[in-house]
Amino acid sequence: MINMKTSLKRPMTLTRSEEQLVNVLQLLGDRTRYKMFKILLSKEEFCVSEVADKVGISVPAASQHFRIFELVGLVDKRRYGKMICYVLKKDHTLVKKLVNCFMQ
Repeated sequence: MINMKTSLKRPMTLTRSEEQLVNVLQLLGDRTRYKMFKILLSKEEFCVSEVADKVGISVPAASQHFRIFELVGLVDKRRYGKMICYVLKKDHTLVKKLVNCFMQ
């Protein structure tokens, strides 16, 4: 028999994949980052300045948003001289699931 007093005191823990899902949902909960995600879905690679122009934000702001994409693990960064471009990790399991949700 389960001791309810003991089980209620133990905090619920999340798996690593659940933690990542929470982070991705927080990332996409921002209107600008959601737009950036949709833009990344439309083409193989985008440079920061292109995305900034399409979204209507400054290049430094776009760079900060992309930093969060990197931390969550949804993009890879490529450098071409002074230009930095990003590629969505389309083979990432979570990205595939998000694509299925957004492309219906």
